[in-house]
Amino acid sequence: MTSGGVQFAFGPGVLSSWWDWLWFHNQTDTSTFARGVDLVFFYIFWVSAAFFVLLMVLMAYFAVRYRRRPGVAPEPSASHNTPLEITWSVVPTILMAVMFVWGTYEYLPLKIAPADAEVINVTARQWGWEWVYENGAQSRDRERIADMDSPVFALPRGRPVKFIMSSNDVIHSMYIAAFRIKRDVFPNMYTSQWTVPKEATHRWSEEMKQFVPIQPGANNGYYMACAEYCGDQHSQMWARIMVLEDADYVKWKEIQASTDDIPLLVLGEILHKTKGCVSCHSVDGSKGTGPTWKGIWGTTEQFKGGGSAVVDENYVRESILEPAKNIVQGFANQMTSFQGQVTERELMALTTYIKSLSAKPDDLEAAKAASDAEMEAKKKAAEEATNP
Repeated sequence: MTSGGVQFAFGPGVLSSWWDWLWFHNQTDTSTFARGVDLVFFYIFWVSAAFFVLLMVLMAYFAVRYRRRPGVAPEPSASHNTPLEITWSVVPTILMAVMFVWGTYEYLPLKIAPADAEVINVTARQWGWEWVYENGAQSRDRERIADMDSPVFALPRGRPVKFIMSSNDVIHSMYIAAFRIKRDVFPNMYTSQWTVPKEATHRWSEEMKQFVPIQPGANNGYYMACAEYCGDQHSQMWARIMVLEDADYVKWKEIQASTDDIPLLVLGEILHKTKGCVSCHSVDGSKGTGPTWKGIWGTTEQFKGGGSAVVDENYVRESILEPAKNIVQGFANQMTSFQGQVTERELMALTTYIKSLSAKPDDLEAAKAASDAEMEAKKKAAEEATNP
């Protein structure tokens, strides 16, 4: 987004000026609801603006016209004016009735998703998003937004998608401005919303394993934010959404669903970001809301209320699956359990990654060796299955 040139790339295509950006030009066909929501918004806006201007002008006029002046007797106030009173009661009532009826007409479809909508399960946590697709895929793509490693998701063009949402901690709100949809996300319950993206923004390149803009420089995809204050990094809780043609979307989901070809060490680094660990556990030694992973392997952690444990495979496993069992001194009990959310291989990958961050060179070599050995065993098993 630039304002000197002047170009804005928040919608499907580069907008020509700040005036287009201000009035949402070229952004009304991004999803099912965009045009209807915009029309209701501008109706309410212009009715409110017209009455604001009218009332302010009348107030200024009356303040001058009927001000107190020495030697001039005040004019008597009118006791009653039936036509005027009917006018200022009926006209606003009609205008507000239109707001109510029109708003209801546009609002109700937002709540009722088509029966054939693809379901995407959304989990919000401080301070990130996780989408699980119907084939079990989770996006491994990341980019730097607002000093955070934020997820990049994909949606299909022209097909309805329904988001089933819940929170792992506090109240969040999933807001995709370009699609004109927003819904609060609560812990211990589900909320939902749906949409139909109407314009493809990218294609998926299998060769490069990345998203490629359909019109380079014209569209960066659509941004998703948390619209409910949820903590000190709330403003950094972003994600980016790419809209793909159906064939590309299916290919992308298949690639995201499989992690078998990813070495443990690499997968652990990916999971550190995709599972939200990065929000609390740094890998550079900086202090976060949870202990840093850098150099923690092999050290002894002291627990609140007494007791201690050496950071090894069992400690990492217990900390992920039963985080409230032992709380490290100096930190709060705020991590939710990942029981049922990570596989055995993912636990192994996270353990291998934490070991690789050890200050001891031997631990790093051991982590690399374990990762390479696991991949070599998979390769050998695949070859034996192909050539028995």
